[in-house]
Amino acid sequence: MRKRADGEMDENNNPVSGTNEPTTQLAEELRRFAYQNGMSAERTDAFIQNVWESVGNLDAADDTELYFYRAAAEQLAQFPDLQNDGSLIGFQEDRESHFALQSLPFNQRIATVLYLVNGRNLSFAAQVLQLNEPEMLSYIDSAKSELAMKLAVADQQELLQRLEFLEKSIKRLKLPDREVLMEDHISPAEAPQPQVPAAKKPAIWIVAAAIAMLAGVVGASFFFDSFRLPSASEATAGQLTQEMAEEMEQQYEETRENAKQRLGLEEEEFVEFAYVAGADEEKDRLFSRSELKQHEDDAELFAQQVEELLWRVETPKGMTESLVNSGHMQTDEIDRFMQLYLEKTNELQDFAEGILKNNEDQLPAASEHYGEPQLLIEDIPDASAELQQLLTGWSEYGLRFRLTEPDRMYLLIKDTESLQWLPQFQTHPFAHMYLEIFAVYPYFDEQGWLVEPFQLSNEFYKMLYLLVEEPTDSKLKAEIEVIYEQTVWQILKGAEQDIYTDGVVKPEIREFWKTLTYHDALAAILLPVIDEMEDSGWQHSAFLDNLEYGDSLRMLELAKQGELSETLPNGDFQVESEMVDLADFDYSRVKELYARFKQSHDTNLLAGVQPLDVYFLYFYANHEKDPETMYHLLADSELKPSLEEYMVDWEPIPELTETALWVEIREEMTQRIYEKVMIHPSVMYEEQDIGFHQSNPLQPALVTERDQIWMIQYELQEFSQGSNPELQKRGLEAYELLANNKKLPDDTRPFIIAYALLHAIDNENIAVANKLLQPGVEGREAEFWRNFASSHMVAGFENMTSMSFAATDLNVLDQVDANLQISYEMEESEVWHEQLMMVLTPEGWRFELFPNY
Repeated sequence: MRKRADGEMDENNNPVSGTNEPTTQLAEELRRFAYQNGMSAERTDAFIQNVWESVGNLDAADDTELYFYRAAAEQLAQFPDLQNDGSLIGFQEDRESHFALQSLPFNQRIATVLYLVNGRNLSFAAQVLQLNEPEMLSYIDSAKSELAMKLAVADQQELLQRLEFLEKSIKRLKLPDREVLMEDHISPAEAPQPQVPAAKKPAIWIVAAAIAMLAGVVGASFFFDSFRLPSASEATAGQLTQEMAEEMEQQYEETRENAKQRLGLEEEEFVEFAYVAGADEEKDRLFSRSELKQHEDDAELFAQQVEELLWRVETPKGMTESLVNSGHMQTDEIDRFMQLYLEKTNELQDFAEGILKNNEDQLPAASEHYGEPQLLIEDIPDASAELQQLLTGWSEYGLRFRLTEPDRMYLLIKDTESLQWLPQFQTHPFAHMYLEIFAVYPYFDEQGWLVEPFQLSNEFYKMLYLLVEEPTDSKLKAEIEVIYEQTVWQILKGAEQDIYTDGVVKPEIREFWKTLTYHDALAAILLPVIDEMEDSGWQHSAFLDNLEYGDSLRMLELAKQGELSETLPNGDFQVESEMVDLADFDYSRVKELYARFKQSHDTNLLAGVQPLDVYFLYFYANHEKDPETMYHLLADSELKPSLEEYMVDWEPIPELTETALWVEIREEMTQRIYEKVMIHPSVMYEEQDIGFHQSNPLQPALVTERDQIWMIQYELQEFSQGSNPELQKRGLEAYELLANNKKLPDDTRPFIIAYALLHAIDNENIAVANKLLQPGVEGREAEFWRNFASSHMVAGFENMTSMSFAATDLNVLDQVDANLQISYEMEESEVWHEQLMMVLTPEGWRFELFPNY
């Protein structure tokens, strides 16, 4: 079949221009591209007309997209000073970015639009402008400097984010309906409104038919012209062969078909997914003549790109299975895999939730099969066809039922657990955090929060760790930044019913806000909010009223640059990192300070003294058997006894220089505890397996509450060696009181409470065991306590080697909590350490058990 010449007519006497017609999608992209470069919206149709005609005839294997973009750039170059008002762009900030782009010199502008705004790869953008890649990068660097100055943006990451937001606005553009016919010759400079005869069909329809007919003749052939990949017999080492390319293309088609069938979808449903359409488009690009020619001498690189292409079209389960035997992956490969997986499961989640929502009345209120949804069909005998289709293919979707909203059983989360177990992901330093953050996202919807505040605290920790510590600028990190900003806004200024009850902030939200002040970036916002809320009875904060959406990211950027801490309470200090070898240490560095402080115990003498010197001062007082000075070095605490009580109960703590090899403090070890700042020294011991009783007193926290004065945080501590008959007896008495429904004295020692629990478990008295839990905790069934006893070694007394207790109120809530450690000797001289959490309640010390127990 010959090619028709320009101007030739088809059998219906309609003009045919060959195969130079772009798809509707590409035509709209080019119109937006012209608008981005300053052309008014009304002129973009005429612009497309000129681009079509300038391209000429193309072979079926040509890189159509590249040719059209290159022609578009050449057309735009004729009018380098074009500008429009950006009125179609919805957000003012994005319009500002659009104006700044239009003020750039033409080459910088068009390079920036392609590469930084529209996200085209460097190779494609350079080919469009007919530049080499270093020249392209030179334009980009110049453009970034110009844009940063015009937009008053100091940080490059913020600039890139501004351009990403602009891209999203551009994609939402609604350009005027297209009416221009292909044969209408209109100059973009003149831009008159085209007069379209009503009887004529749009040329885009005619040429699309011509392309389809041409494709049928071409069949599986790659090229029309003389270029052809070498065959296997002709190729040299490392070359891409014709057979390889055909096999890879066939592999894509088979993978695509299998993925569609495993999801249980028809073709028309499958192609509706953006990830499928994107994969198909990428496949056409990758197997185009220009790309094959470019990769002719690098089969390995081409194979890597095909591997990613298969990821893109696979099901989530298929993606995971493809890595089981794939071996080592580079960090950026894993990042890309996660990005594709999460984008795909976002789409599938929306799709699946839509089906479940449509069939909500068929979903059982409770079923043991929600963990295995393929079996859920057994509970829905009259399931609709679409619901049955979804549940049958469920394992491929990478989703789980959320189940935290019993009134909305159709809500889902992403299943990332299978990825966590892959060796490639376990070697990635940040993958587990990324996957955990995205697994339960979104954290809220139009009806409120989908994640409990205590769980959101964990998500904030992960987000901040990634945003501050993760060294790359991956797309995943940029998405975390968006999630972070959204979530900060939601927890502070979201739906009123989520935050307030009768105009007063809910107690759990108060606790949540205070917990988040561990992080400087959040403390800068939350501390003034909490202070004003407390003054108003938790009803109002002017600081919160004036908070703007972008403030959370600005605070985060200041924190990353180290410019925020000094603006926070007790943040204006400098900690000098230092490690001290204790082999020949004699306290000489603090003896003079000790002599002065001992005379007056005036804490103002400690202003500006480094925390490590206050630490040594405390242990020198212990060395000198001076409990009074030690007492005055202790920070105030609810647990701190009077001086008289302290002096009566005082016993020397282990000698620092005889127990430890070295001690270290580093600046990065500081931790904000609401308005206080805390630091823990790091200690290396002479004994490899030093016990809790020996190590804990040597690692007290140091806190500063005012004027750069560091003090030792008080901890209430007890220790018992071996199986203590006296404590066992007193614990039995406490147990019998509770068994007879009598109260324990409020000041009952924690060790006696612990022995009472051991007696209750030993006697399988579940009622007494439950009485020893903190108030508000639901009593546990007998099976729980039996499992607890068998798996945690807490039944019996004979093998007990020690019991240690330590309590503190150094936390954002000023709540007294503690941990109790019981050590048991096992066979072959092994030791088992059992940790139990305790809390001080109005009725005395009680146990705090976690669900995983």
